[in-house]
Amino acid sequence: MPAAVICTEPFRQSAAEMAAAQGVPDYPFALMAHPISAATREELRERARAVLPEVIGLLVAHTKE
Repeated sequence: MPAAVICTEPFRQSAAEMAAAQGVPDYPFALMAHPISAATREELRERARAVLPEVIGLLVAHTKE
């Protein structure tokens, strides 16, 4: 099942290290603006819209494998 990982910028390095530890050092993931816990619903909607093309690209890439 295709899946896409989304994380916020401060967690980019951790995400990359976790992927490498699992044996997939080049695992692609989408980045979203930080922070999300203090964001309003509208801000979260805007961020989701902004990252959606990248997420779709990740999902489509997985289906081609």
